[in-house]
Amino acid sequence: MSEKTKILCPYCLIKEIAPIQDICPVCYSKEDELEQNSWDDLRERNNTDEIQMFTLAKKVDEAFQVPENEAYACRERHEINRAETLKQKMDVFHRRRILCMVEIFSHIDCSILFDNHIDLKQYWTNIQDYAQQHISAEQLEKMNDYLRSQIMWKSLSSQQMDLAAELLSFWCGEDVLDWSYSQYFEIAASNLKSFIEKKLFIEILCKHFADVMSLPVKRLSK
Repeated sequence: MSEKTKILCPYCLIKEIAPIQDICPVCYSKEDELEQNSWDDLRERNNTDEIQMFTLAKKVDEAFQVPENEAYACRERHEINRAETLKQKMDVFHRRRILCMVEIFSHIDCSILFDNHIDLKQYWTNIQDYAQQHISAEQLEKMNDYLRSQIMWKSLSSQQMDLAAELLSFWCGEDVLDWSYSQYFEIAASNLKSFIEKKLFIEILCKHFADVMSLPVKRLSK
């Protein structure tokens, strides 16, 4: 993409920016200091594809955080039924995230993690079945434990360790993912950026979350 090319700010979908800018100054001004520092760090990478990769990953994460934050607020107000409705919405969204990640992983060579040949086809099938609620987490955990035992942990580089961690955990829930449950794709982008073309990651993310990409970020729209 040419440096002279202009795109709409992915967050507000109003202001034109250079792709290397991540988000427009208006959206940037609405962020708190911690988030502004995060955007500053991203811009310093000076890589248009990587900046877009992380910007769009953060946008999808923002869409998930809307019902998540509202659910927490409802629990504080003891609005249990409303909180449960939002929890179900989050579960549906998370299943979409899992299916998106399965497609992303289909373009990554995970054989570098294992000493012996491991056929991951059944693993991907089981994860898809789990995301579509055809099998339980317990059934998937058995295969997950086996894969964990086959990974050459002591021989892996730090980047390969990140890949292995993502491979084993991306389908899990908040109890395993912890804070990465909220920053799901931002962390996935960080863990996988060395193993997949950034433009391909963006293409798959946009394909699975076209609805999110077509709308401004709700948190900053006020």
